[in-house]
Amino acid sequence: MRAINLDTYSLSLLTAKEDILNPRSSTNWALFTYDGVTNNLKLADSGAGGVVELSGKFHIARPLYGLCRAGSAETGGPRVAMICWVGPNVDEFRRTECASHVPAIKAFFNCTSYCIGWSGPVVGWAHTQAGVHSS
Repeated sequence: MRAINLDTYSLSLLTAKEDILNPRSSTNWALFTYDGVTNNLKLADSGAGGVVELSGKFHIARPLYGLCRAGSAETGGPRVAMICWVGPNVDEFRRTECASHVPAIKAFFNCTSYCIGWSGPVVGWAHTQAGVHSS
């Protein structure tokens, strides 16, 4: 299995993370993907619509990783969740390879309150959103 490359696009990866952590920034999520068939992780998209908007970006045939800020002062302050998505149409070898990348990605971003693995239908996001906001 090939290792993940977090160096090629490290500047955009870290900038996206800093935007999410910055309370003055409206950006509260970022989505990361592999660059083509390589294991180079890059920024795919970002936005201000929270976990609901982010969940609409997941694709059934791609492994993707999301960072999402949720919560408020009333809930103990904002938290950042990392969402590891592997679409149901991703082949088993790629699933295994991507699973082996998760520890390196978590260590690279080093800002998450928790990590959520997801490979099922997006309809389960109502439960996930509630968990992100209340945790």
